[in-house]
Amino acid sequence: MPTVRLERAGLFGPVGVVDTADARRFTIRGVLQGASLLDPSASIVDPSLPAGPGPVIETRYQLAWFLAAQRHRTGRGLMLGLGGGCGAVGILHQFPGMQIDAVEADPAMTAMAREFHPLVSHYENAGRLRLHVADAVDYLDQAGSAFDFAIADLAVDGDSLGFLDSAPLIQAVAGAAPQVWFRVFGSLQDGEIRPFLEKFDQAGAPIDWLFSPVSVAVHLPRTRDWILAAGLTRPPGPDEFEPYGGVRGAKVAAVQEAYWKLVTRAVSARDAVDLGRLA
Repeated sequence: MPTVRLERAGLFGPVGVVDTADARRFTIRGVLQGASLLDPSASIVDPSLPAGPGPVIETRYQLAWFLAAQRHRTGRGLMLGLGGGCGAVGILHQFPGMQIDAVEADPAMTAMAREFHPLVSHYENAGRLRLHVADAVDYLDQAGSAFDFAIADLAVDGDSLGFLDSAPLIQAVAGAAPQVWFRVFGSLQDGEIRPFLEKFDQAGAPIDWLFSPVSVAVHLPRTRDWILAAGLTRPPGPDEFEPYGGVRGAKVAAVQEAYWKLVTRAVSARDAVDLGRLA
């Protein structure tokens, strides 16, 4: 049975922490915002850390952040939307020369990540993770373009289409780094993604590739979760990087397989537009 570790009021609704048999999951309004496997634990990074999840990301869409990071292994990344910190600590574990600035509007979410994911505070103390409690656009207005890549994971639930109307947000993210990765929800066949692609065109950062944890040929009962990438001439090949190579754990192989599928199922922006025209 899942164990509820925390339920607390947050800016966008109740935030929570739930432990399953395999992972610690972080939620807003009961909707998953990230998860890390409990085995291996945080002790594989530092034996002095308290009990808690380790660096292996269980959340399938967050594996796309490795695509963003692997070409800037000693660079500086920006993450808009911290969630439980799973994506950030996964990157920092895999790329020891990297630094990340993570921006989170909800102080309750930031406190939850620090309290329940030991590696968040670990990387903060090491000077490799800087957390900023701020609105994304406000932060970007001051930060400028000092990053090698930017990740925007600002969706609370399966309805992210409201961000299509936020031209200032898209413009600010596109101006923050030469490569941008943005999480959205929508259907290619119903044309829901096409307006979003047009917004990025208008911002001067056209989307090049779309990634999904699930094959486009598979019908989903809910709106599809997409990662859109701008500034990426080609998607990384499946042999360019193996996540968690050498890390032991009962579920690690399943995570590696999910990453391989994410990479090999890339859809070009041109194909995405053509699919939208079929609606």
